[in-house]
Amino acid sequence: MNETAVLICVRDRPTELALLMQSLNTQTYKDFDIYVLDDCSGTPLQSYHFFNCLNSILKQNHRVFIKRTEFCEGVSNARQKIVDWVRGMPFKYKYYARLDDDCILTEDYLERLIKVIKEGYDLASGVTIPCQPSLKRDPKFLKGIVNRVILEEGNFIMNGDDCGMEYTESVILPAHHFRSCALYKSEIHDKVNYVPTTLSWHGFREEQIFSFRLIMEGFKIGVDTGAVNYHQNTNSGGERSTQTPENIDFNQKMLEEFTKNNKDKLTPLFPVEPMPSDLELTKRTNLK
Repeated sequence: MNETAVLICVRDRPTELALLMQSLNTQTYKDFDIYVLDDCSGTPLQSYHFFNCLNSILKQNHRVFIKRTEFCEGVSNARQKIVDWVRGMPFKYKYYARLDDDCILTEDYLERLIKVIKEGYDLASGVTIPCQPSLKRDPKFLKGIVNRVILEEGNFIMNGDDCGMEYTESVILPAHHFRSCALYKSEIHDKVNYVPTTLSWHGFREEQIFSFRLIMEGFKIGVDTGAVNYHQNTNSGGERSTQTPENIDFNQKMLEEFTKNNKDKLTPLFPVEPMPSDLELTKRTNLK
């Protein structure tokens, strides 16, 4: 019985998904089953020969389950539907790993996230960087918290986004919200789900609202700055067709509304504290 269920929602991205599946095949951590929810792609996944080849390879060492929705669910609904599907299976998983269909994992990505969980966190994530050369940032500039949030009467004074770049060293730090591919304890869904949500079909800000919901329930988020996956950032598939400025603005407003509605719970969770000096941070994280 494998301890982790890998959950992948995909729509019209067979090539990108194939690259993700190949990166799953080479993971140093092997203790997982794979669930793929095809959110009503124009062409069913199993019509692609290369997808079937990778599926066959993965099935030599993992159980792989594939399901197709009857109509497009949208991002948040699809992510909830795949969770409900897995929770209804006759297998009990300790962890779920939700992976985006257009990402490529480095070979130790899942292994690193497991280590974050064992450090005392309930949800673990890494950094999602573009598939191109980029500068690396020293993690000491995070000042001890990844994706820092500062609120005043439920309004954002700061809403950090630190997980879109690579770092010079691997450090495990607490985070106020996660970005992209994450591994978490399955028990989170006993208290927190992706839906109901007021977000548009596009689902922008879904991860942050989910983060806030689980933090309000007492769960902790951690990030390993050395856990890297590459974002293919394909310009098609998924919900790209609904990624309009109007939808992005709408979802941003929904996040702000959610935060204001829960300000009494959220504000104490993100206290405005003096950020540590570089010297204090170095002592805390063994950075040099």
